[in-house]
Amino acid sequence: MSKYRDKTSIGGRQESFQTTQWSELYRAETTNEDRRSIIIDTLLDRYWKPVYCYIRRKGYDNEQAKDLTQGFFHDVVLDSDLIRQADRKKGRFRTFLLTALDHYLIDAHRKEKSKKNYPKGRIIQLETDDLVSVQTTQSTMNPEQFFNYVWATEFIDNVISLVEKECCNTRKEIHWRVFYEKIIIPIIDNTPSPSLKIICNKYGIENEIKASNMIITVKRCFRRILEDNLRRFVQTEEEIETEFNELFEIIASGRAG
Repeated sequence: MSKYRDKTSIGGRQESFQTTQWSELYRAETTNEDRRSIIIDTLLDRYWKPVYCYIRRKGYDNEQAKDLTQGFFHDVVLDSDLIRQADRKKGRFRTFLLTALDHYLIDAHRKEKSKKNYPKGRIIQLETDDLVSVQTTQSTMNPEQFFNYVWATEFIDNVISLVEKECCNTRKEIHWRVFYEKIIIPIIDNTPSPSLKIICNKYGIENEIKASNMIITVKRCFRRILEDNLRRFVQTEEEIETEFNELFEIIASGRAG
């Protein structure tokens, strides 16, 4: 178990491989242990938090949920080679994972696997302090809705980080700050968007037209990176728009709830 590095925490790591890509999952069958380890690490980064939240919503307390999350990834995802059983033609990976998780929870309840003690150096380190607010504010969701909501918000958070990174790497830090303050912060905090005049004064931008164009530039970057990441979940280009709409529907329904 120690060969899978204990790196996972809320917020995850920033790596080039940011989502659970079907083609990458199949490559986990490789005999190259280093490559397989990287792919498994990515899978853990992407899905431990939705899995933990799903289990909590099923009625388990914090410690039980942490043990069951560890057990699921250790016994099912790793030891049972869940990845090799995944069939892209049968739908989204997260749906496949959720089905496997339900089966595991039924089996764990029957065999009381939640009491199993895992050795030191667990495959993932669950840091759950900031999950308390999520648990309480989304109390009306059923477990599956909650799983999808946490997955969607983590996905968007990751895209936002990638957009910021690209803006900084292309010397568009001010573009990013303008976009973040005008678009992202109001959405996150549910507050009114500041006027372009205020933003121009703050950052010394010549006029509101220029500020507006900066926002459009970052929006295009955001859309491109978002679609690139969604592309890893679909089989055809036509499915991207469907996945795009569903992603934001999940987030919108969570905020409404």
